[in-house]
Amino acid sequence: MDASYNYEFLAHPKIISGKCSLENIPAELAGYDAQKPLVIARKSIVQQEGITKKFVRAFADSMVVLGAVYDEVENYAGISKAREAAFLFTERGCDSLIALGSGAAVDLAKAVNVLVSEKADNLSAFYEGKAIDDILKPLLFVPAGRTNGRESSNTMIIDNREIKSDFLYPEVIVIDPRMTSVCRSDDVAESAAIAFAQSFAVFAAKKHNPMTAAVAHPALSYLSQCLEQGLKRPKNKSTSIALTNASVVASIAYDNTRPGTTNLLAEELARATDLSVGVVTGMLLPSVIELMGKKEFPVSDELLLAIGGLDVYAAVAPQDRARKGLETALKLARVLLSFLPASLKELNVQKYIFNEVARTVAQKCDDIFSENDFAEILEAAWGRRREY
Repeated sequence: MDASYNYEFLAHPKIISGKCSLENIPAELAGYDAQKPLVIARKSIVQQEGITKKFVRAFADSMVVLGAVYDEVENYAGISKAREAAFLFTERGCDSLIALGSGAAVDLAKAVNVLVSEKADNLSAFYEGKAIDDILKPLLFVPAGRTNGRESSNTMIIDNREIKSDFLYPEVIVIDPRMTSVCRSDDVAESAAIAFAQSFAVFAAKKHNPMTAAVAHPALSYLSQCLEQGLKRPKNKSTSIALTNASVVASIAYDNTRPGTTNLLAEELARATDLSVGVVTGMLLPSVIELMGKKEFPVSDELLLAIGGLDVYAAVAPQDRARKGLETALKLARVLLSFLPASLKELNVQKYIFNEVARTVAQKCDDIFSENDFAEILEAAWGRRREY
């Protein structure tokens, strides 16, 4: 049997994308017999002029009543905030949740969902391995602003501790250009870096999965077509919705593959330095790709098809497509890097932590990279000069 038939794949969220997508939310809630959601939103999103009004207006001609809007969350999701929001959910008689924004707002919405559905006061049992073994309340996710790559996944992080369950997937993801066009250039750069790294990991994986490749393909295609314009004009609706789609589908694809080198290294370095994962990811990507090319590590030739397009792919000889794919990916990574700090040195990252970071990542990763390779990537990212 062809090895390409041996795979696992799960993509739970339904995705609704395009103009007037918000107006589909009442019908989606009705499908779950729900009509009174609690909205959990990032404070920086609801404070932007007109965003709340546009969001609320989408429910004007429906039977949906917004139970409350909880916006006491920004960059950190903790159990105390989750308890507050869960109390509000119960007090107002809510029956569903909508996460408006990204990052901590979605983590918090997932935590609230567990608390109210499992009738729990804390998450201690789930930290210790207890499974979430029943269907939770309907959760809808409306992307807006900077993403962290977890929102569309089966993962949440509360008080810096991770919980995974297939019941944590959002039921529906609603991508509307009225919400996606609220980003700044730095938000776009960080979100795109994570989406790039996640989808790149699919094509660099040891074992090819045709389904994850099929889902990661449009993520890289959207990035290739829209990244440069999206960085220069972050509020353009066409490019913002394309890049948000890239983030969503990249997250779904990454959920079905083994953790990628760039992602693991970025997460560990961010943990050690308190830097943003998105910034670190964008700065490490060129170094990872350069090392893969230098050592001729294997990569799927579909990488070139996803980034370069069919014409470029067809014009390259089959034996050269993997190499050309890495070259094309490196060019795209350098576009991204032009909107980020040039090096880790610029951010005052101390080199003495590199060996420990490399050792920790090597223990977590069964990838083609060794501990020395990880250290080499960090060194290259530390000493890089702005050349592009």
